[in-house]
Amino acid sequence: MKKNRSKKVWLGAAALAGAACLGTCVWAFQSALGISQYDVTLPQGMEGLDGYRIVQIADLHSAELEQDLEQALEQLQPHLIVMTGDLVNREDRDFAQALSTAALAVRFAPTYFVRGNHEVDNPDYDRLRQGLEEAGVTILEDQSVVLDYRGTSLNLVGVKDVTAHPGSRAQAIQAMAQTAKDLFVDGAYHVLLSHRPSLLEAYETSGADLVFTGHAHGGQVRLPGLGAVFAPDQGLLPQITAGVHAAGQAQVVVSRGLGNGTPFPRLWNAPELVAVTLRAQESLSGNG
Repeated sequence: MKKNRSKKVWLGAAALAGAACLGTCVWAFQSALGISQYDVTLPQGMEGLDGYRIVQIADLHSAELEQDLEQALEQLQPHLIVMTGDLVNREDRDFAQALSTAALAVRFAPTYFVRGNHEVDNPDYDRLRQGLEEAGVTILEDQSVVLDYRGTSLNLVGVKDVTAHPGSRAQAIQAMAQTAKDLFVDGAYHVLLSHRPSLLEAYETSGADLVFTGHAHGGQVRLPGLGAVFAPDQGLLPQITAGVHAAGQAQVVVSRGLGNGTPFPRLWNAPELVAVTLRAQESLSGNG
């Protein structure tokens, strides 16, 4: 009798452990699209941009998320959509998914794109570029465009990824910051699109007000209670993989991204769509 009871106890414990393991795996491999929304305070003189919403599509890596993205964009109703690189993988030659996602974005708002390192490394990038332009996406490569919203100017600047620059990495970073600085204009709110989140000093030097970045994939694995495990340019236990970070006057937004450009799975790190709403100080004070 005791032997049967002991067997049942062990079987119950094994079943409980199996269920816990399965639950942990399901939790770790969560794939439902999440939306992270941030309010960013505007400097004085830019109050006309209050309520302006920018949605960021980062690091798609040819993932098929259109249905979820469409529902999210319908909910968010952005004024502007920015794509901060790695729409595709460097080895991709079929760009159908990336271009379909780009066409979806254009349906909701003017959409702008800067290259990531995967586009720089992809030998068929010219074909991808042509497809994006045909879909209605504006590509910014060391270029800018001034947008007007209720009489206030927003200067949107896109810079090349540092891997697209000749010379050393240090020279490339310095050139990127100088290029951005040269493209900013007086009397406008400066929004910079750049692929890499770790270049905080360069973003501060550039004079940007708001920077959108990706690349870090949220650290690829985000251990509960510990955070990100690894990110390119930052190594182990990186600090700049998600959320909003200060760099002088600049607010640097880091998206965890939507897809995966590595063989290693994303764990405890669901796909993320980022939405930033610009807020006048008075508006935030009123909400508080």
